[in-house]
Amino acid sequence: MTQNPNDPQRKDTYVEPVERRGSPLPLIIGILLALAVAYFVAQYFMKGDAPVTDGDAAVTTTTPPATDAPAATAAENAENAADAAGAAANDAAEAASDAGAAAGAAAENAADDAAAAAGNAVDAAETAADNAADAAATAADNAATAVENAGQAAGTAVENAADSAATAAENAADAAGQAADQAADAAAQAADNAATAVDDAISVEEPTTPPASGTTTTPPATGSTTN
Repeated sequence: MTQNPNDPQRKDTYVEPVERRGSPLPLIIGILLALAVAYFVAQYFMKGDAPVTDGDAAVTTTTPPATDAPAATAAENAENAADAAGAAANDAAEAASDAGAAAGAAAENAADDAAAAAGNAVDAAETAADNAADAAATAADNAATAVENAGQAAGTAVENAADSAATAAENAADAAGQAADQAADAAAQAADNAATAVDDAISVEEPTTPPASGTTTTPPATGSTTN
């Protein structure tokens, strides 16, 4: 797809259009021709012929100038002026042609430079877009990897927490069992001690009564009664 580098809607690269100016060659040619004509007209009016003198030293006779001399001189001057004007016109035409060729070459070079600059700008924009796309893809991959690693770490943490909780519960159950056994043993020992104390409390010797005289004395019982 060909892209227009001079499209103002494009935001990435915008190349200013080449301004085409009017050629100054006609004005230059007119000025040169006007100067040439003015020069030759001034030369024509500034020239003049002196009167011709003829005769002896004693008598001086003034002969009027021939009537055909000014006409011939004017014709010659006009011809010379025409030739000079033609030469000036040819020179001006050649100068105009050279100037036109130079202007055309400059315009072509400017157009080529503008086209090359536009092409370079388009290439740079495409390269920048490719680099941005690659960077975005790399960032997305890194983000996905980070999310995956975070998920794995969270799963591992949950498993470790569950194992720790199970171990703690087992230890608590063992401790509770041991405490219950110890409490039962203590209760049994306390019960035995209480029974022994009760037996000791109710084991009392009967009082001994002295026998009367002339009677038979019965010895007291030596055993103790245990409930």
